[in-house]
Amino acid sequence: MRTSWHDIWGCGRGPVAGLSPQVRILSGAVLFAAVMVAPSTSAPGILTIGAAVVSWVAACRPSRRITLSFLLLGLAVFLPYFLLVPLIMADSSGPATGWTHALAAPWSVFLRGMAGMLISTATVTTLSASDLRRGLLDLPVPNIVSAILLQIVHQAGELTSETKRVGAAIAVRGGTGGWLAAMRLLSSLPRVWLPRVIVRAERVALAMEFRGYCDSDLRAFGRSAMTSADGVALALALGVLALAAVLRMRGAG
Repeated sequence: MRTSWHDIWGCGRGPVAGLSPQVRILSGAVLFAAVMVAPSTSAPGILTIGAAVVSWVAACRPSRRITLSFLLLGLAVFLPYFLLVPLIMADSSGPATGWTHALAAPWSVFLRGMAGMLISTATVTTLSASDLRRGLLDLPVPNIVSAILLQIVHQAGELTSETKRVGAAIAVRGGTGGWLAAMRLLSSLPRVWLPRVIVRAERVALAMEFRGYCDSDLRAFGRSAMTSADGVALALALGVLALAAVLRMRGAG
């Protein structure tokens, strides 16, 4: 997966990108909750999850490269859970045994994990750094929480770039050839990469304190006005969540 962290943010070109920033964030969060709530082992639940993911990705319209990258990442992360199926079958006893019972848990993790990853990625692609800041400030989120989240996003990109630079420097110096070199590299990383991360975090903290980042009001812009399109998008997302909750209660009943 070679997609840059900074390339992901704000690359979506779908109709969702025209909504207010807070509605984009809230709608994505509501749909994420919906795919977590919907039952993953019944046909209506699977259809609800699939329709929510396909509709949201199509409405956000991220680039094909980013969608494919995260799809492959999700497959690499969640497919190994199916290796637990023989162990589940061997450990099961009683009438509820068999392949269907053994596949239920790995399938649930796979389906919900893939759906959550794709919905989160599609939501992120509709937000630039400025949109994320403005959306968080327009939502009922404490200022300190907004500041922390924004710094996490910013520093994640910086640390990713720095990690790539360290890796490139190691590769140029021939530090990737052979098992012995690899073991030396792994043992030296905490002494090279971790101190740089700590120093960078301390510099950011000092800069934030010097500028009064958390003491001042972060709301530099006025609150974004809600439009009819915002209301429709939020209502549709809440409708999907309500449908998922109904299907979950029927399945539990």
